[in-house]
Amino acid sequence: MLDSDELALALADKFYSAALGAESWYAALEAFAAATGSRTGELIAIGPNAVVPINLMTNVDPELHAAFEAIRGGDPAVNPRVRAGMAAPVLKVLAEKDFITPEEHKTHRHYTEFARPFGIPYICLSALERRDGLLVGLAVCRSERQGHISDSERAVFAKLAPHVRAAVRMQMEFERQGASLLQGLFESLSLPAFLCDGSGRVQSSTPAAESIASRGCNLQIRGGQLFAAFDDDHKSLSTAIDAAANADKLAARTPRTVIVRSNDITSPALLVDVIRLPARSLDFNLRAQVLVVPQGTGGADERRRVLLHAVYKLTAAETAVAMQLSQGCTAEIIASSRGVAIATVRAQIKGILAKFNLRSQIELVAKVNEL
Repeated sequence: MLDSDELALALADKFYSAALGAESWYAALEAFAAATGSRTGELIAIGPNAVVPINLMTNVDPELHAAFEAIRGGDPAVNPRVRAGMAAPVLKVLAEKDFITPEEHKTHRHYTEFARPFGIPYICLSALERRDGLLVGLAVCRSERQGHISDSERAVFAKLAPHVRAAVRMQMEFERQGASLLQGLFESLSLPAFLCDGSGRVQSSTPAAESIASRGCNLQIRGGQLFAAFDDDHKSLSTAIDAAANADKLAARTPRTVIVRSNDITSPALLVDVIRLPARSLDFNLRAQVLVVPQGTGGADERRRVLLHAVYKLTAAETAVAMQLSQGCTAEIIASSRGVAIATVRAQIKGILAKFNLRSQIELVAKVNEL
């Protein structure tokens, strides 16, 4: 149980650290659940059409998430807990007894087919944020033995919930700034780039990309959506965007390249790279962010540098080393040209291999030259 302001601050710090990427959200939720005498900590995000992009739950059966999806657990018409959270003011703390009768608790389908079978028949919850059609909620789920949350445990929940809300809002802001920083990077190199969601809707674009779209020869923006000039090229582009948006973590790092022809015989076709940007373990952006990069404005080497930084998260020094390796330079030559110890270069190469999930320099050179 929480028995001091000092411990409350320590728990709050766990959530702030999670927002900064220094600690796991799971660890923070576990500590939160323990502080309220509960089995499970939960952070859930529910979007339009009952889509649940985030549902972090500690100490639960791994099959729970599939079952939750199967019963459409994010639908307020199906789940009384979601319905109560959607209707309540932000930071209003609710327990089962506040929104469902004892009889309903015994007989409602959500409890008989889901909550009880998975050992979480009781809950205490609060809405943390409503933004852009997204509801973010915090909860602790309790076992049959633990029963309803006590008044003192509920007070702990209420004391910590504003800190969790602040951490959630902090991460949301970091996500927003991250997209802006990426756009700034491309603009600084005068490269064309469209930042799209998984449906091809353009969220932002660089001036060079806008120039391409304004000409309308290869790519166009209509109704906020990115289109290719020809239907068959558009189908290929849409397929590549959809594949990138739904790729797993490793496949997402491999650019998909499509050819987009021009409807003007005096303008060349474009090679267009489609890459899903890496997401954090917790990402409040409902739509996967996909980078669409038409080739042609900056040279191939400049394009590779940007992809190494934006997609593989290489530092400036690591990017320079990777580029030199791809050009056939040895570690010794790289160290000499950069004026650093060879041990430093070897350490950088090791770090680069880890970020690419590769084992050898040969594989790395091949991968960089594919970009």
